[in-house]
Amino acid sequence: MLLLGTALAFGFFGSLHCLGMCAPIAWAVPQNEKKKKVWVANRLAYNSGRMITYSFLGAIAGLFGEMLSMAGVQQGLSVLAGATIIIGALLLNGKLSGNIRIKPLQRLFLSIKVRIGGLLKTSNFKSNLSLGLLNGLLPCGLVYMALVAAISMGTFYGGAAYMALFGLGTFPMMLGAAYLGFSFKSNFTATWLKFVPKLLVLVGLILILRGLNLGIPYASPKLNSDMPEMVCD
Repeated sequence: MLLLGTALAFGFFGSLHCLGMCAPIAWAVPQNEKKKKVWVANRLAYNSGRMITYSFLGAIAGLFGEMLSMAGVQQGLSVLAGATIIIGALLLNGKLSGNIRIKPLQRLFLSIKVRIGGLLKTSNFKSNLSLGLLNGLLPCGLVYMALVAAISMGTFYGGAAYMALFGLGTFPMMLGAAYLGFSFKSNFTATWLKFVPKLLVLVGLILILRGLNLGIPYASPKLNSDMPEMVCD
């Protein structure tokens, strides 16, 4: 499906934004460069943890979308999701900080950060996996945008798959950042960040096209939004 394909691109190009939020955590993790296999295993554990959390959040988003689809609003949901992403991209101009000012959530995120600080004191497979799981819960505007797209998938599994592919798309950039360290953060990042809002607009347009129900294979397939009729004897 075309929409699932955008999830990988979403994650890959969007991970340039992650360099400003997630990469510092990756750089702070104690390294063990003498044992390359251990280093690779730990980095994969960290990034897999993020992907697992994203998939879990995607499943919740997809379940919400599934309930809306059952109400017969799948087309409208796809169009609304696309419009939301486009408006967000234009208003934020790619500056997706994800700051949340709701006090209960702020306390939750603070407790997560404290837990992350404790995990940074050790470096093994389990601690890196836990670190990734928690890192995936931190506020991130880019993740929120991806979750909007995941809702439009309209199914529990579709939402999980979308966010799993989104997380997988971030792997190359995050692994590269961990390997190259601070030298990776350069003008290269600033240049390619300009593509993030453009990508968001593209994803939004695909969602809108999908919701228009034009009968175009893959791009805008016919969505069955008809509710079954009730038969009364």
